Amino acid sequence: MSKVTQRDAVLMGLSLGSYAVLVPIAIHRHEPWADEAQSWLLARDATLRHLWGTLLHYEGTPGLWQTLLHGLIRLGLPYPAYDFVSALLSLIAVYILLRYAPLPLFIRTLLPFTYYLCYQYSVIARSYALIAPLLFAIAALYMQAVRRLALTTILLALLAGISAQAFLMSACIWAILYGPPLLRAQGAERKKLAIAGLLYWCALAFFLISAWPASDVAFATHRGLANLPGLPAVARAGFGGAFTGDWITSLVVIALSAPLLWRGGGWLFFLLATLAFCLFGTVVYAQLWHFGILFLAWLFAIWISAYKTRVTVPAFLALLAAIGVQCYWTYAAIRYDWSHAYSGSPAAAKYLKQNYGPAGSPPGGLYAIGYPTVAIQPYFSGNIYSNYRGGAYWDWSTRNSGDDPAALVASDRREMALVGYKALPEKQRWADVLGLLGYGQLQHFDGSTFWQTRVFEYESFDLYRKMSAPRAASSVMMDEPAQSAQLLDGFYGMEGKSRWTARKFSVLLKAPDGSERDGAELALNLYLPDVQIQHLGPIQMLADVGGRQLPARTFSQPGEFTYTAHVPAELLQSGFVVLEFRLDKSSVGLNGDARELGVVVTEVGLEPPSRAQ
Repeated sequence: MSKVTQRDAVLMGLSLGSYAVLVPIAIHRHEPWADEAQSWLLARDATLRHLWGTLLHYEGTPGLWQTLLHGLIRLGLPYPAYDFVSALLSLIAVYILLRYAPLPLFIRTLLPFTYYLCYQYSVIARSYALIAPLLFAIAALYMQAVRRLALTTILLALLAGISAQAFLMSACIWAILYGPPLLRAQGAERKKLAIAGLLYWCALAFFLISAWPASDVAFATHRGLANLPGLPAVARAGFGGAFTGDWITSLVVIALSAPLLWRGGGWLFFLLATLAFCLFGTVVYAQLWHFGILFLAWLFAIWISAYKTRVTVPAFLALLAAIGVQCYWTYAAIRYDWSHAYSGSPAAAKYLKQNYGPAGSPPGGLYAIGYPTVAIQPYFSGNIYSNYRGGAYWDWSTRNSGDDPAALVASDRREMALVGYKALPEKQRWADVLGLLGYGQLQHFDGSTFWQTRVFEYESFDLYRKMSAPRAASSVMMDEPAQSAQLLDGFYGMEGKSRWTARKFSVLLKAPDGSERDGAELALNLYLPDVQIQHLGPIQMLADVGGRQLPARTFSQPGEFTYTAHVPAELLQSGFVVLEFRLDKSSVGLNGDARELGVVVTEVGLEPPSRAQ
């Protein structure tokens, strides 16, 4: 880069200084949410061996961020200072951008205040905060990458260790940066490039193995090539979220920069990175906050192109348009964060400390429901929830029963229950379930995560305590609206005196008197329409209670039936039971009905053995 004039140094200093003030101001009023807490808790409560050997298989990401936090926590970093780690990393990224990017000074001084650099990847303390400093450092070294082979390779490997998206971006950079020189080089030079490349790809293999999903992972369960038809939708959402909020105007921005990318050579990286990003987001998983990585990839492509050709007027306008929109996003996000609770977790933690001391929970146990509840854990020295096992972090395996009503019903450690929810239907669902068990809401702690210009989802908490006698019934009629709260999952709306079910459905029932000694008899009254049997053939039904499978029954003919089974007494000791039913097949699109249809149910209930006989 050319020599920095005194005027340029003053303007860059003003930009850097303003950024260094604005981000801490935003952090001062920011409440960390569950994803921020999860990384902290993994770093605090897990050994590095357990983290890299087991836990990352359930996180879907390499563990460079958690490893960094692990070291900082051992050095004494407190949770209130957590967000300043991401702020410091972002400040480094902004310095590199201001000092070394071959872009017009006006653009360089404004870019730090764009949404992802000034808020989403700086105020929000997550692994993405590592991407910009590493990516910009690689861009600064780009023209010297062959000569400074060791340093650039290390930076690329570190970039790959941040997240799945950064992994893909790192691989794309290596391919265009070292692929051609490796093919052209001869002798000792080629050997040096080959050794560095081998070490780099070994590091990527290690990251890939450490983050490869476990067989029982509950995260992104619908991943697979069957999702490919959704590629256009993911691409539209990605481009819109990355640049201007609208995919059409975002494509205009990219089109304006295309001549610069073509002449400067950055087009190939941006094309490869975009394809990798969109394919991964379609086949595996995509979320709003991933979109900023596409924006950073575009900046990188413009940066490396500007080494070889002058920034054109159209490219300047493209940058200015994206900056203008995103600076408004930054303003909206910081304004919201200052005036609203981003998460209700600090208020909930404060209440629990005031009422239950350092333990954070009553003697009879605090039962946690929902992933957002993990956001409260870092405010305590250890796990405060009666239903968590191991560390205080969320378990993303299918073994986790934190969202399972059956586990709640069976628990004997639930003097109080804490519900963390992201949407109002979740709030209402658990209010209904807990109400059946005699719980009433004690406190509410409000919070909402924010995205660009709008609230994205809630991160609120409701605290419940048992206040009255349970009102769940032992038998549920499908046409009784007052009993519908006991239908937990897989039931559709009333149709006369019955309800269609999905392939899987569950119901909460009260154990009848005496069943804790003699058990009870389950009876499910159902109807199988002729068209369902014709379409599917014989249908097998299985029932499960507390992990105990009840006898299966196969229905080969249409008509009315009653599925019956004995429920052992040991499964009814808590006074309530969740019955989970599963069919081996179901129909979709039958007679134009888009729902997944199983059987038609009229009544389900438990009776004492003597009465059933």
